[in-house]
This record gives sequence, C-alpha cells and structure tokens, in this order.
Amino acid sequence: MPPVSKRLRHTVAFNTRRSKESLVSKRSEDYSYEQQKEEFTTLFKLDDQIDHIDFQNDSIINDISDLFSYCNTQINTRFLSTLVYMSLRRFGHTRRVVDSFLTTIGGLTAKTCQKWTNLLVHNDFDDFIEDGRGGKQCDSFWDLHTDLEMEAKDFAFQECSKKEATFTAETLAKFIDERFYDLNNLKKAEDKLIRSIESCRLDLRRFGCKYTENKARPYFLGHEREDVVQHREQFVTYFMEHKDHFYTITEGEQPKWVKPTGHPIVLLCHDESTYKSGEISAKRWIVEDNAPFYNKGRGRSIMASEFLVMHDSGPFFSLNDKEFKRASNKYPDLNNDSNITYETQTASATMNIGGNNYFDNETILKQFERLFQLLYFKVAYKDHDFVCLVDNARTHTAAEYSVNDFAMKPGGRCPVDAIEYVDDQNVKVTIECYDDDGESKGLLKLAEELNLHIPQNCKLLELKEIVSEHAAFKNVSET
Repeated sequence: MPPVSKRLRHTVAFNTRRSKESLVSKRSEDYSYEQQKEEFTTLFKLDDQIDHIDFQNDSIINDISDLFSYCNTQINTRFLSTLVYMSLRRFGHTRRVVDSFLTTIGGLTAKTCQKWTNLLVHNDFDDFIEDGRGGKQCDSFWDLHTDLEMEAKDFAFQECSKKEATFTAETLAKFIDERFYDLNNLKKAEDKLIRSIESCRLDLRRFGCKYTENKARPYFLGHEREDVVQHREQFVTYFMEHKDHFYTITEGEQPKWVKPTGHPIVLLCHDESTYKSGEISAKRWIVEDNAPFYNKGRGRSIMASEFLVMHDSGPFFSLNDKEFKRASNKYPDLNNDSNITYETQTASATMNIGGNNYFDNETILKQFERLFQLLYFKVAYKDHDFVCLVDNARTHTAAEYSVNDFAMKPGGRCPVDAIEYVDDQNVKVTIECYDDDGESKGLLKLAEELNLHIPQNCKLLELKEIVSEHAAFKNVSET
C-alpha cells in the first residue's frame, strides 16, 4: 500500500482536531444558523455603501494595526504573524518588505515567522499549533487600574471634543503614563511608556472613538478671524454694559419677566428657516411593490422669516387691529400684495426664493422696512429704544454645496440638479448636474463643462483642488 500523502495526513488530522474541545470556541458552539443569516444580510446591505478605499494611504496602517492588535487578544500572535508572512511571501514580496510591515503592525519579525513557517511546512500541523506555555492567565492592565481607565476615557472624550485636531493615541499614552505614576506614588525610572501607543489606539476604539475623516460636523471655520473676533467682543461688551436696559426673564420652572431699571430697550431677534420641496431623508418606509419615484434632487425653496421680541407683550412682534389701522393709514403700501407673504398685522413673512438657498438683499430690506414702519405704532413700545439682532454673520454664505459633495465618476452622489454662478462677464451661467437619462455627471465631467484643464490620470484630491478654485464653487456672501 503506497504511503499516505502529506496533504491527506494534514486533512485527516485537522478534521479530527475540529472535534476537540480545546480548539472549538464558545462563539462557534453558539453560532446558530439565524446568526449566520443575519451576519450575511448585514454584509449584503453594506455592499451599496462601499466607497473608494486608498490602500496606499499611510493612515490605513493604523487600521490594520488596530485590527491586528485586537486579533492578538483573541488568538495567538504566532498564528496571525505566520499567516500574514506566508501570504505576503506567496504574492512575491521580499522578506525585508514583509519584516518592515509586520513590525509596523505589531507582529513577529520575519526571521521568527520564517522559523514557524518552516515548522508548519516541513513538520506536522500539531507541532505548529502547540502552545506549550500553559499556566494561569494574568489580569489585564485595566483590571488592575479601573480608576485610571475612567480618567483615560474622560480625557479621550474631552480631547476629541476640542476644535483642534491634535489629539493622537500617543497623547493618550503619555497621559496614562503620567497619571499611572502619580496615582501610585512611583518615580519613573525609564523612558518606556507604561501602556503602548498600539494598545492605546485599541483603547480609543473600545471607548467609542473613531478615527475618521474630519468632516460633516458643525463647523467653526471663519469664526475666529480677527475681524469676527473684534466684532464679537464689541457685541458682548455692548450687552454687558446695557444689561439693565433690557427686559429679561428669571430662571426656574415658572419664569417671570423682569423689567429694565434703566431707559427701556426692546431687543428684536430676527431668524429664518428655509424649506425645500423634494427634500429627502437618508431612510424612509416603503412598500417594495408600491415604491414611489425617487427624487434625485432638491426642488424650489420657501423661507420663513420671523421677528422675536424680548418684551412682556409677547414673544412675536405684531400689532392689534387698532394699531395696524393707524399704521396702514400712514403707510398705505402695508396693504399691498408683493412677492413676500406677510402674516396679518406683522412683519413675519414667507418668501418664495425659488431654487436658491437664501434671500437676496432686496427681499430682506423690504421686510425690515415694513418692520420699521410698524414699530412706531406699537403702544406697548412707547418711549422705548430698539436693538435688532440679525444672524447674517460675516461667515454666513449662500453656497449650498462644495466639491466634497460630488462623486468623481458618473452615477455617484450629487447634491443639486444644477450649478449656478456668475462668470467674469457678469453673466449668470447654469451647468446641469444630471444627464438626459437622470444620471449624475460626476465631478470630472462637470470640470470639463466648466472648461477646466484636468491632467490625465488625475486623482480625486487633485481634481477637487482644481475645481474648488472655479467661481461656481466659491462661497460668495449674499448679504
């Protein structure tokens, strides 16, 4: 009888070992069909959410390292390192390159992996998986220092909430190191950190922090400009110096009005909100066989513009019948219709602003003109001065899209139906963002229609830089 091949011996041995309790994890025992089905369903849904991944970006190493560190807590480092080593060598990478990669992500050296690979390939599989260490597993670092863990978690949350994006895993590692010696009244004798940077990166993920792109959150860009800071200081100083002249409200569950002790001033606060037809949410309920048409863009806009007042006569400015009659006798235009729809006897309005995202100068000036005409006839405001607070900040712009909102290729994300801008000849130009078939053109095609020179094999980041300099994507204040 011919000898049994090595591959067959390995297969038989492996199938035998699968039944051994020592190699069967608790998760495998409890991993039901329903759980498998749910997991595969989740992966299937994620297929539609996969964006381009730049595997050459240096930051991807952090993700690999974090995953490798986590796997180390679940399985022997030797198994992982040898698997990665053999796979990379299989695809033709040199031993030096593989060694550098393994060292970067926290694995074994290539020299050590080569020894284990030799044992796996030329000896029995049992020899490779034999641990041989035994003994009692010791407590983890955080099991012994629970108070320090809470401090580290609070510190991470505070740092992640700051405006500046300077917080790193190394920052956390240094904080833990410093607090460890302080809490234990120990003197640091060596430069080595008490908890490695790699472990701290894993801690951050466990704390709920994510290492992700710095975008799509409430912004502060421009609010710390020198001129903005100067005006903000003037604003705060004015109100602090005149606080005794304004109507205020007491704190508590039943607030009451407090009248000014100095010459009374009524504070009027203007604000507005834009509503778009065809606005779409990220998710919605649908019936598969009766799903409505998908709205690929945003439609015309209407803006509600309102005045709130700090006065005990009411939160919104308005006149009664007698007061408004006196006002309309002096200003007959108050009764005339216009493109602005006013609430009865007030300056509150709704404005049809078309496809734009904001009102223009003419529209807002008309509303304020009406307000000033009405104020004089409010009896409750007799002998009062007025301060009007308007939110049209110097950083408030009319642009509703940026290059980051567009996908590079056709069929990708696109926030608007068309791009409008004024060219060098002061002529309004409109570029359609969708083709005749209803598919988005993509940023590359839009760049061509904007007559921009795009080099061959242009990368997305380079394309965004070029397009962002065009007038169509520059923010221009409308107030």
